[in-house]
Amino acid sequence: MIYLDNAATTAMFPQCLDIYKKYAVDEFFNPSALYAPALTAAKAVSSAREKIAKALGCSAENLVFTASGSEADNFAITCGTRRKKGKIIISATEHAAVHNCAKAFAESRGYTFVIAPCDPYGAVIFDKFVDLLDEEVAFVSVMHVCNETGALNDIKSLCAEVRKRCPDAVFHSDGVQAFCKLKYNVRDLGVDLYSVSGHKIHAPKGIGALYISPKLNPRPFIYGGGQERNLRSGTENVAGICAFGYAAERMSAETAETFARQKDLQKKLIASLKAEYGGFVRINTDVERSGSNIVSFSMNGIRGEVMLHFLESKGIIVGTGSACSSKKAAERIPAALGLNGAFAEGTLRISFGETTSESDVDALLAAFADGVKLLGKYRRV
Repeated sequence: MIYLDNAATTAMFPQCLDIYKKYAVDEFFNPSALYAPALTAAKAVSSAREKIAKALGCSAENLVFTASGSEADNFAITCGTRRKKGKIIISATEHAAVHNCAKAFAESRGYTFVIAPCDPYGAVIFDKFVDLLDEEVAFVSVMHVCNETGALNDIKSLCAEVRKRCPDAVFHSDGVQAFCKLKYNVRDLGVDLYSVSGHKIHAPKGIGALYISPKLNPRPFIYGGGQERNLRSGTENVAGICAFGYAAERMSAETAETFARQKDLQKKLIASLKAEYGGFVRINTDVERSGSNIVSFSMNGIRGEVMLHFLESKGIIVGTGSACSSKKAAERIPAALGLNGAFAEGTLRISFGETTSESDVDALLAAFADGVKLLGKYRRV
């Protein structure tokens, strides 16, 4: 099997499995307890927090663990606002965890919900974003790397504009697809809140984190025994946290090398699709302004889901977009990218992992050619 849906999830590092077993089976103690083995577990959590914070470029005390990137997004939106009224702005291609939460929160609390438009590659249009900024803005959320297309947003510049034009606003970024895949320092970005997730970087599912700026004093997300600085109570997922720490340390050390290698694969795939398929395929990823591991493209008249299953029959696993998307999201994202007509349902998302090779891309291209030849007979145009 050739797995090319790493933006949906990644295979856990074998070392993460060993770490998980250690703290789930052998040293399973509650880190809040007072006996010696529990103190050892607490130290392990602290060590992992340090590793993840180092990968983000922040202090460990500014990191709160969550059960997922989606939870971190929800935490940020529902607990991070300073103002009780005003505008909440998100980008048009945000993950459903941001879009759905922000929309529901705005409607329930009386905020104005505003969508910042994106270009055909999924990146926020800078000038149009700036036009939305005024003193009424309470909260902004713009993803660092678009999970659908790989589009890279200039978070530092966007945040700087928010600081200048609406200084009371809180700025959040969903960094799930950027963490350990780009080189950056979260403090240098200037954000108030930043979400990350473990299972996108070969750690277990069920663990994420939220960076909270020391300048921000958010409300608690979960009330209880006071864990995680009294912001997210509940017994810590020690096994998941420690495995996440290992993955973050390892991946961050390899970021530059991995980015360069995957960028070459990205360029090869996009160039081949353009050369072979012309107007039949629309490329949704701007290779010059994107992360390195995602390529999105849409086919004219062949449904993405149908091609996905054809490729699966050839032993190649790809995606059609966010694995968390509902039918509504499947309609929302193509509309945001300006996809219409026979292209609207024809999107595939290819996402590379740590072991993806040039031969994997060659195999994908060969299988895709067979798929176009067969399925093209039934194109909906």
